[in-house]
Amino acid sequence: MKTLTKITALIAIAIMFSASLSLPPVTFNEESYIDDIPLNTTEIYNEIITENNLAEFTFEEDQYIDDIPFDTECVSTNCRYHKAISAEFSFEEEEYIDDIEL
Repeated sequence: MKTLTKITALIAIAIMFSASLSLPPVTFNEESYIDDIPLNTTEIYNEIITENNLAEFTFEEDQYIDDIPFDTECVSTNCRYHKAISAEFSFEEEEYIDDIEL
């Protein structure tokens, strides 16, 4: 029953697809220009936003803040690998513990 439903659906899709290929292409007519914005948006941006609003603010240069706790030039995996294998570790000798009973 499932197979019959799937086959019927595939046949219906194939018929709709082949019918859509035989239709003529849809063409749209070029619309005339509509001047529905009664102002120059570029002029508003340049004069009001950039000149008037930003002219009010004066920004001082911030002091350098050393808030990144690692070397930003060495963040790749390759650099970290070379740093890890070049480090030498010294461990204290531990006492032998025979805690596995046989």
